[in-house]
Amino acid sequence: MRKTPILLFAFLISINNFMHSQEFIVVPGNLIVMLNSDADAYKLSEQFYYLNDVKTDLKVERVLSESMHIYLFDFNAAIIDQTQLLNAVKKDHSVKIAQFNHTFKERVIPNDTQFGVMWDMNNTGQSGGVIDADIDAPEAWNITTGGLTSQGDTIVVAVVDGGYDLTQQDLNFWKNYKEIPNNGIDDDNNGYIDDHDGWDAIAGNDNLTVAAHGTHVCGTIGAKGNNGVGVTGVNWNVKIMPVSYGSGNLESGAIASYAYIRDQRRLYNKTNGAKGAFVVSTNSSFGVDLGKPSAYPLWCAMYDSLGAVGILSAGATANQNYNVDTQGDIPTACTSKWLISVTNTTRTDAKNGSCGYGLTSIDLGSPGTNITSTLPGNTYGTMTGTSMATPHIAGAIALMYSVPCSELITNYKTDPAGVALMVKDSLLNATDPIAALNGITVTGGRLNLYKAVKSIQNYCIAVAVPENETADNKLEIKSVYPNPASNSLSIVYSSYENVSISIVNVLGQEIKRIQGNNTKGEQHVQIDLSSIDKGIYFISVNASNKKSNTMKIVVY
Repeated sequence: MRKTPILLFAFLISINNFMHSQEFIVVPGNLIVMLNSDADAYKLSEQFYYLNDVKTDLKVERVLSESMHIYLFDFNAAIIDQTQLLNAVKKDHSVKIAQFNHTFKERVIPNDTQFGVMWDMNNTGQSGGVIDADIDAPEAWNITTGGLTSQGDTIVVAVVDGGYDLTQQDLNFWKNYKEIPNNGIDDDNNGYIDDHDGWDAIAGNDNLTVAAHGTHVCGTIGAKGNNGVGVTGVNWNVKIMPVSYGSGNLESGAIASYAYIRDQRRLYNKTNGAKGAFVVSTNSSFGVDLGKPSAYPLWCAMYDSLGAVGILSAGATANQNYNVDTQGDIPTACTSKWLISVTNTTRTDAKNGSCGYGLTSIDLGSPGTNITSTLPGNTYGTMTGTSMATPHIAGAIALMYSVPCSELITNYKTDPAGVALMVKDSLLNATDPIAALNGITVTGGRLNLYKAVKSIQNYCIAVAVPENETADNKLEIKSVYPNPASNSLSIVYSSYENVSISIVNVLGQEIKRIQGNNTKGEQHVQIDLSSIDKGIYFISVNASNKKSNTMKIVVY
């Protein structure tokens, strides 16, 4: 288990304060100072080289403007409190202005010609919408725009639908380059002949029918971003695997479609990427109104089979205003842990009046009303329905895997089913709460792409920060068990008096703090987890003058 200093949690907690505004991140150990014209920057550094008998190591790093007397100073942030030093410098008579140095970001607004009407991605109040009733896509794109994992895997989203325009200029369709097209041979030995351009589960070939619905769904997931054409997908560069359930809209076609997708990802896992496809999510914008899972056991079981190889599935609920919990729906009443069930929200953050809900069956909402996306013949247009809401979720999953974090992908390849569930929980825990979904969905919220991606970035920061405390200024966590845990876990640590135990989520929020045993020596404390949602957390032991190492825990 990688250990992480508790200082990290101050960082994680602080960044949560800026989730809905422009982030500003302090650069540790930097001050920017404007001096009076007759002041000497080097004398200032000498004056504050010590503060209250603590060595700051303050020095002039560089001159930012000689004419304006602006300097960048560097100091040892691990030794001296940053705010204390800043306040002291501000009070000096030679200083006009002093502040921290901060990082900033480019504003990622793509140049696609129709992006301005895509309220689902960036709601500025256009067409009567409510500002920020969107998925915060531009904020997420500041972190990643998708396409590849940190280890170079080509990320694939599999769309199961009735047909696609494979020539749509704004879409990146997956190709099975291990297969020679139209030669009647299973060249890659994956069990499917001539599946170069995708798969039609009924016809048994890759001659896919052109259809508007499937093409529109694909655009929301992965229309090419910032290419000066058309619309923008949740991912700018992801590959879309087109799989058709074939003519007749038969359940057998749906099951065979899922089996094809599962086989491709299973082959990728077995061959370490030499064959198959790195499918991370599926999109199913179809279903059976009022369907009971007991009548569709194979269909529901397919989501477990997909999950076992690392694939999460996004399913659209009914386009009727009824309670799925009591009246049923396929697939969104299926109980698979690897299925995310989605309802439809509007540009005002209302639930669309013509879509299903359910406190235990429907996980979250996502924009699905008047969504602009790709259509056949290199055209574009709007559609409405849970079919349009669900691809935002399938695309969000893919974008989360593109966050630069090698350890996440290593863990995912080692435990694809388990890490897929962690990603699901991170996405669900990162929703924006909205009144329209409170009490009628699992999360009570609408997708926030930025917070979902940020939760993965925070996880990656947490597991990557090296331990740097010395043995005499830290507490030691000896073990945490069981891990993963469900209702409770035990923590064993060696401590001093007056300690508390803190549990923080991947968004940097402290969600539980309890008092430890106020005695010296090895301690055993049991922690009740019954009130904590499923997901990834970090646990640490804190004292007034000491800090512990930090351990990652999984609650399921």
